Amino acid sequence: MDSKLTPAMKQYLDIKKKHQEEILFFRMGDFYEMFFEDARTASKILDIALTSRQNDIPMCGIPFHAAESYIARLIKAGKRVAICEQLEALPSSGPVVRRDVVRIVTPGTVVEANLLPSDENNFLASIIIDTESIGLAFVDISTGDFYLSTIEKSMELFRGEIVKFNPREAVLYEGDSPDGAAYAEYIRMRDIPAYRINEWLYDRDFMTGVICETFGISGTKGLGITADLDIMTAGAILQYLKDTHKKAFGHLKYPRKILSTDAMALDDATISNLELIRNLSDGSKSRTLFSVLDYTRTAMGKRSLERNILQPLLDMSKIEKRLDIVMYFHEYHELAGQVHGYLKDIHDIERLISRFVVGRTFPRNFIALMNSIEAAMKIKRTLSGQPHDQTRELAESLPNLSSLGERISSTLEEEPALSPEHGRVIREGFNAELDRIYDLKANAKNWIIAYQEDEKKQLGLASLRIRYNKILGYFIEVSKGQAGGVPESYFRKQTLVSSERFTTEKLQNFESEILSASEKIIRIENEEIEKLLGSVLNAKNGLQAAAEAIGNIDFFISLSFAGIENRFVRPSFNLDGIIHVKEGRHPVVEKYYAKEAFIPNDISLDNDENIIKIITGPNMSGKSTYIRMAAVIQLLAQIGSFVPAKEANLAIVDRIFTRIGASDNIARGESTFLVEMNETANILNNATEKSLIIMDEIGRGTSTYDGLSIAWAVAEYILRYLKTKTLFATHYHELTQLGGKRGIVNYNVLVKEHLSGVDFLHKVVRGAADKSYGIHVANLAGIPRPIIGRAEQILQRMEKGRRSIKSANPDEEDAAEQLEIFNAANHLVIQAIKTIEVDTLTPIQALNELNRLKKLIE
Repeated sequence: MDSKLTPAMKQYLDIKKKHQEEILFFRMGDFYEMFFEDARTASKILDIALTSRQNDIPMCGIPFHAAESYIARLIKAGKRVAICEQLEALPSSGPVVRRDVVRIVTPGTVVEANLLPSDENNFLASIIIDTESIGLAFVDISTGDFYLSTIEKSMELFRGEIVKFNPREAVLYEGDSPDGAAYAEYIRMRDIPAYRINEWLYDRDFMTGVICETFGISGTKGLGITADLDIMTAGAILQYLKDTHKKAFGHLKYPRKILSTDAMALDDATISNLELIRNLSDGSKSRTLFSVLDYTRTAMGKRSLERNILQPLLDMSKIEKRLDIVMYFHEYHELAGQVHGYLKDIHDIERLISRFVVGRTFPRNFIALMNSIEAAMKIKRTLSGQPHDQTRELAESLPNLSSLGERISSTLEEEPALSPEHGRVIREGFNAELDRIYDLKANAKNWIIAYQEDEKKQLGLASLRIRYNKILGYFIEVSKGQAGGVPESYFRKQTLVSSERFTTEKLQNFESEILSASEKIIRIENEEIEKLLGSVLNAKNGLQAAAEAIGNIDFFISLSFAGIENRFVRPSFNLDGIIHVKEGRHPVVEKYYAKEAFIPNDISLDNDENIIKIITGPNMSGKSTYIRMAAVIQLLAQIGSFVPAKEANLAIVDRIFTRIGASDNIARGESTFLVEMNETANILNNATEKSLIIMDEIGRGTSTYDGLSIAWAVAEYILRYLKTKTLFATHYHELTQLGGKRGIVNYNVLVKEHLSGVDFLHKVVRGAADKSYGIHVANLAGIPRPIIGRAEQILQRMEKGRRSIKSANPDEEDAAEQLEIFNAANHLVIQAIKTIEVDTLTPIQALNELNRLKKLIE
């Protein structure tokens, strides 16, 4: 090490050796300093000046009180930040104060408010790819949420879990799994930073010890964690948190095991295709099922709503219990409105707890907690006063935290300063010694005047004055002529030409108190804040229970408001495998896209004659909306929501599968057709008789013969082997021939023809469609008129059964080659013209389709 380096710089380098992957924030007084490559990197990201110090060491710095905003920018840039603090005010040994890293900030371990999405969890994931299963753990350190899950080794299920929890960071262990790289690649593709802890730590005994130490228990059996995979995933995530947070994180809730028997597993295709949380256009939450249902007023409520949408229930009794609560708030809407009003005053209690645990004891956090408790207690009193089991149970789930709220209220000022260093924090009357010192500071001038007048009067010294300067402090000044009249209790401090300066024990004591008053105030106020923090942490379990209860109440009231606002009805359930919906509507399309009144449609599926519905009809007529509607209504019912229909009687389904649309997945090297076949294979391998499948086009990514053959075979397989209730929208008119089989029924979307064109009526009725109206849709899409005219000409000749198509140019008619319309190439032409698929077709794509058609003809 360079002998010219300062002791502080040597200390920096020693600490930096242990944190090569992080940008090191090195505390020096009121700044965090960065040096060497860290400084170069950070200065560019943060747009701050890069300077240098002795030995031309690159450096930059930020004020410590503004660190959060700078850390946020570094985290967003994909960096990790190690916070190195001074551990003492003065050196206890050696030339520099002790310093060490107290925390490592990573995307999955942040607790700072401005680093967190306000209405979403910020999960860290632990992933273990085993030979036959995948172990998953998810922790949100900002809320204390902790979930465990074990799934079969399936890429589709794995993707579904990752989409559902949307982790910001992952601790990954592939072990000896031969296909572990594929799962790691998926994590990388989603831009989730993946880190690995030492492999030797993945030992059952070691990880058991980590879990027990974290929760202060003697064994994991009481937590319901006994399987090796659960212990490993839970232990790994806790070990990573220990490595990054460097201190206890006692606010973590006990891990909650997600069982496949409790909640429906949704794969990523279903979550994405149904636009449950995020839309397909810009990836935001607007114009989604979440946005239709979201009338929540709290962060806990929003997270609860998202969590419940992604985990539909499988137990009918639990669903009915939720529906009973929603029904109650639906019927007693005024009560729901009153509670809804209280909810707006509740802050994010879960994240407040996490900030207290890591020592972020700003007075404003206590005030936010106090206001939240007051509002929560109003809700508890309101619900407790209702004579119904549903509301009483909700009220009982809210612990009584009034004493904690009163403790905060009696301790802190109504509007405390940012910190004791910035002004008064502790309420007047709470601490007598603190009040005395504040009074002393406030009345110092009056005390001086009073003491001066008392001394003057008592000693008869008219020239006596009490003064102050920075060198002597406070002193009593008497003229030379009267200096002989001072008593022995006066101690001389200074002699001047015309006067003498003295002090007294009383004045010295006053001076000492005045000069140390600010320091004493800060010390006493910080001591009281620490005591208050202890009270909050002692009530941690009650606060977490209250946060969960508030989230649930907000969720239920949100569902009731959504039901009233959107004219939903309560669904009923049956054990006969029947899905019957009368006048169903798609809630998202109806709310955001319908220019006129939404046209409702019926759904009827069962395990006998109506297993599969094959739906044909024009593009843009509403086939896709219809089948999505069925899936959304089913999902809504199973989360305990009312549904958009006049009537709904449903079977409980164990899975909802979707095969809707497709596009090339360039990142994974998958063509449109391969994406389509992967999704189809997942459905066929995992669907059961109790599932619901919606399929919108099978085989469109390949040739007509191949696509038709695959679609036909898939429909037959579902009917013969799976008997899964299925809505099958297709552009292959030939599939309607399957309508003769028992269990398969043809339906189509009505169209009204007139001289100027056609009107799509969006009404689904029994029977097969006889036309696709693809050319009409191409015209609507803006295809140039000459191309439309030529396509109509070709179609007319084909529909008349002619075996040749003449050239579009009369001068070339004699030379035109006769085209055999029944060979394989021309069969493609027939199908393409009849069934141009433009649900998502742009004008350019339509031109490409017609260009392909033209090449086939030529």
